[in-house]
Amino acid sequence: MKLDTASWKSFEFGRLIDEIYKAKAYAKIDLTTAPHKREGFIPFVSRTGTNNSVDCYVLESDVGNIETGNAIAIGDTTATISYQSSPFATGDHIIIIRAQWLNKYVAMFIISLLQRERFRYSYGRAFLKESIEKTRLLLPVKRDEVGVVITDQEHVFSDEGYIPDWQWMQDYIKSLHFKPITTKVKRQDAILLDTSDWKEFYLHRIMKAEMGNGIDAGMTTSNCPEYNYVSRDSNGNGVVRFIDEMEGEQPFPAGAMSLALGGSYLGSCFIQRKPFYTAQNVAVLQEKIPLSDYTKLFLATLIRNECKIKYQAFGRELNSHFRKDFTLKLPVKYHADGTVSVDKKYEFSDEGYIPDWEWMERYIKSLPYSDRI
Repeated sequence: MKLDTASWKSFEFGRLIDEIYKAKAYAKIDLTTAPHKREGFIPFVSRTGTNNSVDCYVLESDVGNIETGNAIAIGDTTATISYQSSPFATGDHIIIIRAQWLNKYVAMFIISLLQRERFRYSYGRAFLKESIEKTRLLLPVKRDEVGVVITDQEHVFSDEGYIPDWQWMQDYIKSLHFKPITTKVKRQDAILLDTSDWKEFYLHRIMKAEMGNGIDAGMTTSNCPEYNYVSRDSNGNGVVRFIDEMEGEQPFPAGAMSLALGGSYLGSCFIQRKPFYTAQNVAVLQEKIPLSDYTKLFLATLIRNECKIKYQAFGRELNSHFRKDFTLKLPVKYHADGTVSVDKKYEFSDEGYIPDWEWMERYIKSLPYSDRI
């Protein structure tokens, strides 16, 4: 199906829905939890941006208020949005949306549009109930056989009487082609990960680490967008919108890595495929020597894991650390006789250790689905 938005109409989201409310919050620490679905467990929805906002699974008998499925869940302080098809429990700051037109297909369509508004919100400017209701969405509208817009005399959904074409939205999502991802790489072929002899490196010694552009979203335009705009986000490779060229600002090159220095997704690190600008509180890492995407993915994973352990959003953030004392443990190069290779220029460490970039690449390539990268 062709996606032509020229004839779509603007709707206030609050007029499209039947019910919106803040869900009863449960503290995960007080519940019996499991990482995966087991008998008697239901999804526990939090403000996480991964795994469809399902943080874990909780024992159904521990929860007094279970939300029924077929609902959109929004984390108000993080603007994380998901569709929950089955019964679930919620953590703090979760807004629930229900509507007669809602099903998994229309939900995917609507959530894709709501996700485009996420860059406007954060802990300092939460996506609260009132803001959600006032959000405007461009949607296809019902038309007759000759293409004339059908209107509702009661003006339920808009002052102009436009009626969203829910069936078209559902048909469009169903028309999108996809098939299960397969891999020829077998799990048993993965290289053994033994970190016992890895050495510590400062991030700023192995990569060129610098602050991003720090461009506020309100200063951007999208009339003739040419560049990605990367923010502190864990979805879409950190790209939250596409913007015009910014006069006086130099975009960063494709292949550089973005690093979220703070906020809910502190430590989110991505390889950027196209030239890009950054929002505030985003750093950029560029290779000192040519590195493959596989090696960069290895580094990005370690960076994210290191941040989970040593740093904290709105507390101990990365701003004052990523160019100073942020460290990673990495495999190093060895000679054939088993002795450590030493770089006489001491480029990467004071001890002369040399990161084994090739081993990192081989390791990633040995993992299932690496052949799909």
